[in-house]
Amino acid sequence: MTSPVTIERRYHDRLGLSYLTAGASGPAIVFLHGWGAFKELWWSALRDLGRDYRCFAIDMPGHGESRIGRADRIEAIAELVAEFCRDLGLTTITLVGHSMGGSVAVELTLRHPELVQRLALIDAAVDAYRMPAYTRTYLLPNAGWAAFRLSQAVGRAFRPLGQRVPHEHGGGWIRPWLRRASYLATFDPEGLYRILRSLFATRADDRLQQIRTPVLVMTGQFDSLAPPAHARRLAKAIPGAQYVMIPASLHNPMDERPRAFTRALRQFLANAKAQ
Repeated sequence: MTSPVTIERRYHDRLGLSYLTAGASGPAIVFLHGWGAFKELWWSALRDLGRDYRCFAIDMPGHGESRIGRADRIEAIAELVAEFCRDLGLTTITLVGHSMGGSVAVELTLRHPELVQRLALIDAAVDAYRMPAYTRTYLLPNAGWAAFRLSQAVGRAFRPLGQRVPHEHGGGWIRPWLRRASYLATFDPEGLYRILRSLFATRADDRLQQIRTPVLVMTGQFDSLAPPAHARRLAKAIPGAQYVMIPASLHNPMDERPRAFTRALRQFLANAKAQ
C-alpha cells in the first residue's frame, strides 16, 4: 500500500510568502490560485500529484498568510513567484495557474520562458477584460466597493460553517463555496481591490503567440466567470494548446471535481513528457 503524501505548511520569510509543499522527488509543479482564493484550494491535487512530483502551492500576495508588500500588480506577482522559484532552487517547473493565477502564470511564462517547462491554465482570467461584464461588478464606481464588502460580510456570516469543511471534502458545489467564502472574509479588502484592478488592466493579447511551451487550457463546464468560450479563445490564441472541459464543474474544478481535475492534469503532464 502506498503511504499517504504528507502536506507541509511553510513560510518564506524574505519574500513573505506562505506555501504548501508535498512530494519529495520528481519534477516540480508550482500552483497559483485565483483572486480571493487560498493555497489549500489545491489540497487534493497535492495529495495525488505529490506521489510523483515535488509540489508547491503558494498563497498569493495579500491572500492567506502572504503579505502583499508591493506585489499588488500582476507583473509584480509574476516576478515574485519567479524569485520564489530561484530561492528554492527550482530551475524548471510546470506552472499551474487558476483564474487570476492564470494571468500571473502567463505573465511569468512570457518573462521567464526558460523557467516554465509546461503551463496549465485553469479557468484562467487571462485578458480578463474579455470576460463577461458582470465579472467587473466589484470595480463599478461607487457600487463596486460596497458590493465587494457585502461579499466579505456574507463570508463572515458563513465562516463558522466554512471552517468545518475539510480540505479533502470530495468535491461538489456547496461545501467548496462555503469554504471559499469563509476564506475571502479574512483577507485585506484594500489589497485585494488593488490586485483586482490590475487583473482587469493586464492584457496578454498578441503576446500569447510567443508561448512555445506545452500548454493545457482547462475549463469547468458551467463556469460563468471565465466561461468555456473564453477558454476556447485562449486555447486558440496559444500555439499548440490543448483544451479540456471538466464536466459538472463551475469555476474551481480542482475543488469541485478534484478527481477529474487531477486525471486531466496527469494526462497532460504525461503527454507533454512524451513530446
